[in-house]
Amino acid sequence: MSTKKDDKKKPADTEAEEVPRKSKKTLVLIIVAVVVVLAAGGGAAWFFLVKNKPHAEEKKKSSEPTTPALFIPLDRFTVNLIQEQGDQVMQLGITLKTYDPELEEKIKKEMPEIRSRLLELLSSKRASELQTLQGKKRLAAEILYLTNKILGFKKNLPPDLSTTPASPAAQTPVAPASVSVGGVSATLQQTEVKPVDTVPPKPVSVKDFLPEPDEDGGNREGVVDVLFTDFIIQ
Repeated sequence: MSTKKDDKKKPADTEAEEVPRKSKKTLVLIIVAVVVVLAAGGGAAWFFLVKNKPHAEEKKKSSEPTTPALFIPLDRFTVNLIQEQGDQVMQLGITLKTYDPELEEKIKKEMPEIRSRLLELLSSKRASELQTLQGKKRLAAEILYLTNKILGFKKNLPPDLSTTPASPAAQTPVAPASVSVGGVSATLQQTEVKPVDTVPPKPVSVKDFLPEPDEDGGNREGVVDVLFTDFIIQ
């Protein structure tokens, strides 16, 4: 009788044993899935942090305050211009802009040569060349290039500096003409004046007064700009 009872209990016991096994398998699968999800999330977070770290550093660098500009005034220049309508004198105040705090001392040491070269440059100008905004910008670019050359800095030469401004049209003498007044003949020297081709001035916009784009791609070495504090022609 006992053998039969044991045989009847076996299927129930087997089912009871299978239930914990299934639950254990399910639990293991859940744990594995959680580990996989956490690993994937951690890997993704690491990837984005590492990948975006250079961008974050660049953004931080760009947001950092840059070196403030330093303005170095020069003594006023007074020069005689090339004669066009009698004697004409120009008084010019110049201030140099730089980002190098050590450049001021270097400019002081080189000041005799800087002033000499700039005086030569300014005295080679005509008043008509400097009346337009374009003429003033050209002069500033020439001063900038010349000053940097003296200080030992290599700067790109603006394209418009390679050409020489056109000089005003000269008066061409013609053959003398004889005139008789009261029986007295006289010879007069006539002068033929060629008409000057006048080009209407280009309309000036407020944008024309903004600094020119940097030709050196952001190079802040040496003098970066020339500012006029006085510009008088008499």
